[in-house]
Amino acid sequence: MFSLPETFKSKWSAASASVWMTCDRYKESISKGTRGLKEKLLSRNNSVKELSKGVQREMTAGIAGVARMIERLDLTSKRTGSTVPVSGSTGGSSNFSFKGKGVEENVDSQSLDKISGQITHDLSPDAAYIPGAILRQPEVSHAQFTLNGNLYKLVANEGHNTIHGGSRGFSRVAWRVSGYKKGAVPYIQFSYRSFDGEQGFPGDLIVSVTYILIGHDTMTVTMKARALNKPTPIFGSHITPVNRELIPTGKIVPVTRTPYDFLKPHTIGSRIKELPNGYDINYVLNGGKGNKVKRAAVVHRKKSGRVLELTTNAPGLQFYTSNWNKNFKGKGGHIYKPHAGLCLETQDFPDAVNHPNFPSQIMAKISILFCFIILIAFGFVDCHVAHEKIGIYELKNGNFSAKFTNWGASLVSLIVPDRNGQLADVVLGFDSVKDYINSSSPFGAIVGRVANRIKEAQFTLNGNLYKLVANEGHNTIHGGSRGFSSVVWRVSGYKKGGAVPYIQFSYRSFDGEQGFPGDLNVSVTYILIGHDTMTVTMKARALNKPTPVNLAQHTYWNLGGHNSGDILSHKIQIFGSHITPVNRELIPTGKIVPVTRTPYDFLKPHTIGSRIKELPNGYDINYVLNGGKGNKVKRAAVVHHKKSGRVLELTTNAPGLQFYTSNWNKNFKGKGGHIYKPHAGLCLETQGFPDAVNHPNFPSQIVRKGKPYSHSMQIKFSTTRSSA
Repeated sequence: MFSLPETFKSKWSAASASVWMTCDRYKESISKGTRGLKEKLLSRNNSVKELSKGVQREMTAGIAGVARMIERLDLTSKRTGSTVPVSGSTGGSSNFSFKGKGVEENVDSQSLDKISGQITHDLSPDAAYIPGAILRQPEVSHAQFTLNGNLYKLVANEGHNTIHGGSRGFSRVAWRVSGYKKGAVPYIQFSYRSFDGEQGFPGDLIVSVTYILIGHDTMTVTMKARALNKPTPIFGSHITPVNRELIPTGKIVPVTRTPYDFLKPHTIGSRIKELPNGYDINYVLNGGKGNKVKRAAVVHRKKSGRVLELTTNAPGLQFYTSNWNKNFKGKGGHIYKPHAGLCLETQDFPDAVNHPNFPSQIMAKISILFCFIILIAFGFVDCHVAHEKIGIYELKNGNFSAKFTNWGASLVSLIVPDRNGQLADVVLGFDSVKDYINSSSPFGAIVGRVANRIKEAQFTLNGNLYKLVANEGHNTIHGGSRGFSSVVWRVSGYKKGGAVPYIQFSYRSFDGEQGFPGDLNVSVTYILIGHDTMTVTMKARALNKPTPVNLAQHTYWNLGGHNSGDILSHKIQIFGSHITPVNRELIPTGKIVPVTRTPYDFLKPHTIGSRIKELPNGYDINYVLNGGKGNKVKRAAVVHHKKSGRVLELTTNAPGLQFYTSNWNKNFKGKGGHIYKPHAGLCLETQGFPDAVNHPNFPSQIVRKGKPYSHSMQIKFSTTRSSA
C-alpha cells in the first residue's frame, strides 16, 4: 500500500516542498495570500462591520452552512475540477477541491437577513451532526472533569455526557477565513477564537485548521491550537473499550481475536454483525508515543480501485461506520442510510481528561497543539500515483539488457550471456508492477532514506531526538515501512539504446517522512557501459536540515539464472578484512572485529555453502571494505558461478558491504511462477555502516546543506572459459 505523496510533476516540486514544513514554515506564504483580502475588508469597512454583527447574532450553526450560503471560495485541483464542501476538518468528500462563497465579495448588508435565514434553516439546532467538522473534545464522561483542583462542568449533549465539544462545539460555529490561495498549491485556512467558558471549557483558545491540496491526489489537514491564559483540554495492535454509553472504561486492550482486529485487511462488513450496531471505537495507533507521524489506516474499494491512506501524528483513531444515520437527505437528494459512510477521526483518546493513564490533552499557556493528517487517494486501476505512471523501462546494448520500474527505482531484470552465449536473467523479481508494489521484500529496489537497521527506531542529531517508524520489531530497517523502496520515483532522464543507455529516477523526500528530518532531493542513475557493465550512481542533497542518508541497491543476484535454484554453490570473494558484529536483532554492537578464523572470512574465494551452516540462519552482515577511508573507489566482491561460467565483479566508493543470502525468503512466487526459497539469491549492498547514527566510531552518514551525498557502484560481468 501507499502512505505519503511520493512524486509530483516538475511543476509541482518547488511549490510542494514548502507544504511539508510545519505551519510556522508556511505562515509567510499564507500571509502574502491574504494581503489582498485584508485590503478589500478595510476598503469596505462599514458593510463588513454590519455583516459581522449579523453573523454573531444570527449564525447559530456552523461552518458547513457558512460554506454553502455565504462563502464562495473555490479551491480546485486542475485535474478533478470538482468540489468538496468546506464543512470542517476532514471535508465531506475526496474529490480534493473546495467550493463556497466569499463574504467580502458577494454579500452586502442589505441581503444579510435573507442569507442569515437560509443558514439557520440549513443548520438548525435539531441537526444531528455536521460531517467533516472540527471538534474540541470527542467525548467527556458525565460532562465534567477536574483540572488543577477545579471541577469544570460542560454542556451535556448526549444524555448526561458531552460529545464533540457540546451542543455548540467547533463544528457549529462560523470560522474566519484567514488564508486562501487557488494556485499551484491551493490551500485554505480557517481560524476561530474560543472564549473562556465556552461550552464549559476553561481558557481562551486560538484555533486554526489548514487544508492543502498537493498534486492531484493528496490533501493535508493541519490543526493547531494555542492556549492564551488557562490550561485546557484539546480534541483530538489496541483499542480503548467503552461502556453502553460509548464512554471509555479506561482500559487499553488488544484487538486480537476480536471483530476489531484490522491489522490485516478485512472488509468492513465481514464481522460488523458481531457488534451491536457497528464500529464506533478508538484505536490506539501503533508507532510509539509523542508527536510521531504514523500510518493510521488504508481503505480500498475493489470495484472502483480507489485507495485512501491516512497518516497522522495523533495517538488515536476513531473508526465509525455511520451506524446512526437516519435516512439523511444528502447531496443531489441522495438518501444516506446506516453505514453509508465511514469516519476516520484521528484524535487523542476519548474522555482522556478523566483517565490519567491516557495521553494528556492538557495545554498550558504558550504551549501549542500541532495535529495533522495526510490523505492520499488513488486507484490501482491505471497505476497512477501522484500523476506519475508506474511502468517498466528497458535499457539495451546488444545482448546486454536491463529492465527497471520507477516503483522503488528498482532493477527488474538483467540479461547476460553465459560462457556459451546462452542468455539468462540473473536478477530475482516479479512479472508485474503490481507484484512489486505488494511485495514485502525490496526486490531490486533502492532502500533508504537510511538503509539497513537503526536501533530502537531513533537517533539524536544536534541535540534533537528523532523517532522513526519502527517496522522490524522496535527497530527501523531500510528507512521504515514506507521507505524509498515503497514509493513512486519520477523518471527524470531516459535513453533506451545508443552508445550509453541510461535511466535516471528522482524522488523528493519531505521533512518528517518516516520520522527523518529535513527535505531531501534524491536521484539514482543506472547506465549500461559496453556489453558487460552497469553503473549505479545514488545522489542526495539536503535542502534545509542535516539528516542521515545511507542509500543501498537491494538486488537479489543468482548468476545461474533467477530460476536456477539456490546460490550455495556460488564462489565469492569479499575484500573486507573486518565486520561490524551484531546482536540477536541484527543491530551492530558498535565493535569492528577481524574475520580471520570465522565463517565470515572470504578474503580468499570460498563457496557460500561451505560454512553457512556454522551460522544460525545464513549470512547477513556488514563488511568493512579494505581500501582506506573517504570516498575512494575500491573492490568490494567477486562472485563466480562455476556451471554457467558467469562472473560478477563489484566496485564501490562506499565504506561497507552488506552480504545477505536471502535467509528469510518465504517461498516467494517470482518470475514465471518460479518459487524463490531461502538462499535463492544473494545481495551485495554497498552502503554506510548499519546504525551509524548511534555509533560515533562508525563513518558519519550525516548530510548537510551544501555538502551532497554521492554513492557509486559498478557491476561488471564476464565469463570463465571452462567449468574446471
